[in-house]
Amino acid sequence: MQNNLFFEMLPLVAFFIVYYITKNLYMATAICIIASWIQLILCKLKYKRISKNTWISTILITVFGGLTIVLHNKTFVMLKPTVLLWILGVSLLIGQAMGKNGIKLMLHKEINLPDQIWTKFNLAWGLFFILMGFINLFVAFNFSEYVWVKYKVFGSLGLTLAFMIITITLAFILQKRYNKQS
Repeated sequence: MQNNLFFEMLPLVAFFIVYYITKNLYMATAICIIASWIQLILCKLKYKRISKNTWISTILITVFGGLTIVLHNKTFVMLKPTVLLWILGVSLLIGQAMGKNGIKLMLHKEINLPDQIWTKFNLAWGLFFILMGFINLFVAFNFSEYVWVKYKVFGSLGLTLAFMIITITLAFILQKRYNKQS
């Protein structure tokens, strides 16, 4: 199940707007938690089911965001993106080791490629998510809170979109090449 991008981004957008207006990470985190649960409910109503990614993200922001608010320690909310990214990355890699290719499962209806190419894409995305987790840690613990929020909202999203565009462009180029050879 694929939700629309804006719908998926709703908690992040709410977080950023509240942070931008208030400069209060704790208030922005609380709003993000609320927005995540609203998103979950709307997802259930609109799509009749909730994706694993939406569940995982909602649970993580509730736990890490809740710890941030209760303990008044921003470290927890800053760790949340890393944990989510590492779960995604490791899931892709473990899935691959178990014979399931997460990237192929998402895109095989639109793109026809040999399994060896799907394996490379899956490995690339798994490693990309793990690397992004490390980048989040680096930014979170070496720069100001404000810089981390801007990175979380714009930098991380921008890098992911760039990697997605590169991957999909390469996939279509390779698809043309392999279709000509067939």
